[in-house]
Amino acid sequence: MLLAESQASLLIAYKPLLWDYLAAGSYYLIPMALALLLRQWLGAARPVLISWLVWIHLGLAVSALALALVGAVDLSSTFPVFDVLLLVSLVVMAGAVLPRFRVLFGEQQVLVVACGGLAVLLIVDMAVAHGFLPWGRVPVSWGALGFSLAVVSISVWHYGKTQKELQQLNVRLEQKVRERTARAESLAEREVARARLLALESKKSQKLADVIAALQDCAGIEEAFEPLLRAMPELYLPMTGCFYRRGIDGQYDRVVHWGGTPEDVFPASLGANLSVLTETVLPVRSYDLPAQMCFFLRIESARSGNRPEGVLMLERPDLPPVVKDYGIARVISWVYQSVEKIGITLSGLALRAELQRFSYEDSLTGLKNRRYFDELFRHEREVSARSDRPLCLLIFDIDHFKLFNDCHGHEAGDQALRMVGDVLATCFRGSDTVCRYGGEEFSVLMPGASLDEARQRAEQLRAAISAEPVEHRGENLGSLTISAGIACWRENCPEFDELFRAADQALYQAKETGRNRVVAASL
Repeated sequence: MLLAESQASLLIAYKPLLWDYLAAGSYYLIPMALALLLRQWLGAARPVLISWLVWIHLGLAVSALALALVGAVDLSSTFPVFDVLLLVSLVVMAGAVLPRFRVLFGEQQVLVVACGGLAVLLIVDMAVAHGFLPWGRVPVSWGALGFSLAVVSISVWHYGKTQKELQQLNVRLEQKVRERTARAESLAEREVARARLLALESKKSQKLADVIAALQDCAGIEEAFEPLLRAMPELYLPMTGCFYRRGIDGQYDRVVHWGGTPEDVFPASLGANLSVLTETVLPVRSYDLPAQMCFFLRIESARSGNRPEGVLMLERPDLPPVVKDYGIARVISWVYQSVEKIGITLSGLALRAELQRFSYEDSLTGLKNRRYFDELFRHEREVSARSDRPLCLLIFDIDHFKLFNDCHGHEAGDQALRMVGDVLATCFRGSDTVCRYGGEEFSVLMPGASLDEARQRAEQLRAAISAEPVEHRGENLGSLTISAGIACWRENCPEFDELFRAADQALYQAKETGRNRVVAASL
């Protein structure tokens, strides 16, 4: 409308009638634009009449221009109809918007004021055109310009506000991108550290499996500790540590040390009392972990029970911060399980050795049993036959032992047997084998001894037993006597297969001739 009413329009296109039609059409569409704005601002509270005004003015503008173009009516004859309708529309729109003026946004209020100014100019222009006011040029276009400037200003203000919000949004997005990138990098670093930790754990687990397999091939605990101590540095590196083993005196002495720290970081001995140490157990957290971790290697056996045979001391592992808590738990769990597995394996060796010992040892006296004697007798017979060295056999039993049991009870009888076993341990050489053959009967195998040496030791044994009183529950039950028979290959027993029978006949003869004596087999 501004361009159509301006003289500059003729410079663009010298068609005055066209510009008149454009000015009239723009003029007719002004109330429709105002109604559209109000309908948008009022939202759900807008009157139905506002929507009708949009369609009414649109229909008037289209029909007036179309009829004028086809020559059915003169365009100027439609002005009175438009003026009346415009006046009614302005009144209706003012009645709809003024009661809600205070609740509108600031930019909406500015537009309402600009629309109000334009409406006043339109009303004044209508009054001049219909002769109600003296003729004069009414600057309706200036009102339209003011309204346009208000729209443009608000648009520019909204654009600036939008740009500012976009800039702030970009800043927030960039910050979020940086945070997510940092989290992604931290996650990637954590996963790399975890992968390295798992690879190290897998390598250590394979090494532990090899150590366990090597320990299971050993004959006993003493033999097993040699490969175990050699494998410990490789098993627990890169953690610095040392291992203490319990000695005969009960002290725990350091036997192996590994890592880059000096040896004096760990004490040379822990003493016999381990109650001052705090064993590291699961679950453990990184901030609860001391500088030095302590693990007890327990070996369970029938004799000593479940007691620590060794102590593993390790320095706290230095792990990357991204996997510190997770890694500490994994490392401590693995060390704890490895010590347990080693302890279980060594306990199995101890149990196996004890079972083997029990199968050849008499539990009451601690002497070898009949099974061991029979196997050893066959072995010594072969050795003596090859080397042509003498072999003496002493068989004896306790005189009147059944009567002793009947008088004093079986507990006293067991005590008497233990006493005899203790005396036997002091009367013979280390190369001699002393066995409890059964009940109150004992046998001694003396490789390389002559008949005189065997007789002399048998007499010493008889004298020592008769001189040793039997004490039970603080009561002296008197002393015991023994009867013994001796046979020696080849001196008084030319046939090796007859050695045991000859010694047994000599024992029978000792009993028949009055007991408490030593009798040698006769040729």
